[in-house]
Amino acid sequence: MQTAYTVLILLMLVSVSRLVARVIPLPLPLLQIAAGAILAWPTLGLHVALEPELFLFLFLPPLLFSDGWRIPKRDLWHYRGPVLMLAVGLVLFTVLGAGWFIHWLLPNIPLPVAFALAAVLSPTDAVAVSAIAQDRLPTPLMRILQGESLYRLCNVQTDTTKPPVYLSLV
Repeated sequence: MQTAYTVLILLMLVSVSRLVARVIPLPLPLLQIAAGAILAWPTLGLHVALEPELFLFLFLPPLLFSDGWRIPKRDLWHYRGPVLMLAVGLVLFTVLGAGWFIHWLLPNIPLPVAFALAAVLSPTDAVAVSAIAQDRLPTPLMRILQGESLYRLCNVQTDTTKPPVYLSLV
């Protein structure tokens, strides 16, 4: 029953944030991040515990389906080189750079742990990028970002036991 309450609270939060976004001229993802932070604030007593499997089962597949359905297939094929370069190269570059930086900043963290932390922090979300950009980016750049995110998220969705860096290399 707790899972049903959690899902209902999150769906209500998404609906309310969508209504608030019509009134307040801020990008929807920023409002949803703020609402999630308020929901997670421990002193308010509204702490929502969300199992990762529940998130992967309920929320990620509709996002993947929606992105996969809306992205123009010809553009995705046309930009396959930059998409794969970003999906593999950018994630590796970010993980290595951020991992070394985290290890340099906090020397008591072992290097493999710093790389794992960087792997968790490195991926971007094209849904959030496109919502924040709101047609301010050129169309080819948006297609490349959407394709890269879709490729990476599909890799994460198919095997949740490995970080996205390893999946892109396999």
